[in-house]
Amino acid sequence: MQGIKCYILLQLGLLYYVTSVNSASECMKLDTSITQKVEHEGFHREIKWLIETATPTSQLWQESGCKLCLKLDISRGMFVNPDELAELNRTQKLQILLDGNVDTEAPAHEASEHTVYVYLNDHNIERLSVKIPVHLRYQRGQITGGYGKVSLRKPSLLVWCPKQLSMVCGRGLKVEAPCDETFSKMCVWKNQTYQALFDDVELFVPVGDLDDYPLVSIVSLLLGCAGCVYILSVLSTTSL
Repeated sequence: MQGIKCYILLQLGLLYYVTSVNSASECMKLDTSITQKVEHEGFHREIKWLIETATPTSQLWQESGCKLCLKLDISRGMFVNPDELAELNRTQKLQILLDGNVDTEAPAHEASEHTVYVYLNDHNIERLSVKIPVHLRYQRGQITGGYGKVSLRKPSLLVWCPKQLSMVCGRGLKVEAPCDETFSKMCVWKNQTYQALFDDVELFVPVGDLDDYPLVSIVSLLLGCAGCVYILSVLSTTSL
């Protein structure tokens, strides 16, 4: 009796192994590299990504029905403008989703993080180019002034297939994310590994010098008083 149980377990294990091998041999290998470049200086920057895929071919990818998505987590030290993303969606026909509340006027220590999803639904996945504008936030003043650092996180490459995620080779971590830019429903994506052809990026932003606070306060007060005196003088002259 014990021998029969061992035989059955052995057959089940062999069947699972054969099924795994067959499914692994039939899956598509997603060989992707991403190049990132940050342009401009100051508080207003632009991130450019070049996504290049060696395999599979565009035809095979189109037949599979799978989709790619770039997920970028935005830290508190920067933000993306919802109006600018809406304009990109309209003029450049991109499919970008902003997840989270964005206060464009808040300083870094009062802001919240948010996430940007860029859906790469172009059938020509062999070479895709995407760019989005980002803005650095004002940071809390320091005694010595100088510059503050804002880390730009690496984007995640998500893949989704209509049949099953195993259509793409690899054991990436499963991530729940919006299916498309409409945010109508959630899908289970796979966090796919890629070759990052860029280094970690730290952006520098000017920080106010607290030693100048008394002088700035006095000058601001004097200018405000001078402005009030001028407005009152103009009003009194016109009334006469």
